[in-house]
Order: sequence, then structure tokens, then C-alpha cells
Amino acid sequence: MRSIAILIAGLLALLTGSAMAADAVAVAPAEGINWSGAYIGGVAGYGWKSDTYHYAGNSVDFDSNGFVGGVTAGYNWQRGQIVFGVEGDISYADMNGSVVSSFLSAPCFIEGCTAKVDWFGTGRARVGYAFENFLPYATGGFAVGHVKGSADLGACGFVGTCSYSDTRWGWSAGAGVEWAMNQQISFKAEYLHVDLGRPSFATSNPPDPSTDRIGFDTVRIGINYHF
Repeated sequence: MRSIAILIAGLLALLTGSAMAADAVAVAPAEGINWSGAYIGGVAGYGWKSDTYHYAGNSVDFDSNGFVGGVTAGYNWQRGQIVFGVEGDISYADMNGSVVSSFLSAPCFIEGCTAKVDWFGTGRARVGYAFENFLPYATGGFAVGHVKGSADLGACGFVGTCSYSDTRWGWSAGAGVEWAMNQQISFKAEYLHVDLGRPSFATSNPPDPSTDRIGFDTVRIGINYHF
């Protein structure tokens, strides 16, 4: 995770420091914006999800949430007012949660349960309708991310906690709006839902605890530099 955070920080510094500063004086006005072309950018926001763990007929619900932020890159093709595009992103995530449930409510009543999303990335298609420098759009595609969690020893055969830690693939979908200040700089706000499926707890003494599908929502704001 430290290497991902360092990479994100470096790319954001490069984006906001070098590329944008170099062109800040000679940018085109907002009138007559053409969305076609490549871009890079940065995003930051908030993510949240609800986790449910099951064991021996008991279920425990708890929430996970926290900061998300990373870098994006993409390419747009504009035909009339229709804008088609592809975009990829990778984000550090600090979405985590924990719970200690009531007595004898396995799987979380002794040492508690935890859940966390460490990082995630998506590769998505975008389609939007341009109103000059204002672009509402829908987006969807694949997702990948690292998730981990644990249940307490009461659900693990009393041999210590049991857990999952897995890089998983899934899908993502959402919508957003982007506003171009000029031909080079744009700002956006975006909602994205990510589904990474259902991981499995690893224990040596079945029956194993289980979890519902891991799906989370994010709201992010971002800035893009267009070449």
C-alpha cells in the first residue's frame, strides 16, 4: 500500500505542478470546447459499504467507510454533441469497519469482526452528451480491488481468528458531470458503485463463516488535464 500511495502522490504532484502550471497562461477559452483527446487527472472522495457476516444461523451487520483517492487517465471521442470515452483509474482506499456483537452472537462476539478495502481500480467506458463545456455522462466497466476481513475465534473452531485477504475482480457502474474551465482544464463530480463479489474465509475447522458480496459506493471529485 505504501508504494501505491507514493505513486499516487507523485503522479498528482506531476499533474498539478508541472503540466498544468506550464499551460496555465496560454489556455483556450471555454467557448467551443471539443472534448476529443487524451487526459490525465486526480480524484478524491469518500467510500462506504455495508458488511454482513454469517455463521451457524447468526448474521452480524456493520458498516465500513473512509477516504478514497487516486489517479485517472482516459481518452474521449466527440461526434456532434455525443462524447464516447474510455477511462481507467487506480485509487488508494481506507474503507474499514469493525464490530463486537452481543454475547454468543457468533461470528463477532469475542474478538469482533473487521472488514477493509485497501485499494481498487476500474476500467470503464463513458458516454455523455455535451452542452458546450458541460458534460453529463454514464459510465461502466470492470473493477479490481484488494479486500480483507476477519471473524473471531468463536466462528473459527476456537483456533484463533479466521480471515480473508484477496485481490478480486468485478464490475463498476455510475454517472457523473464534468465541467471544462477551458480546453485544457476540467473538473468533475462522480458517483461510482463497485462490486467485487464474495470472498471466502479460510479456516481449518469447518463450517466456515461467510460474507455477503462486497459492494461499495463512492462519491469523488476530480480534476483533469486534457492534451
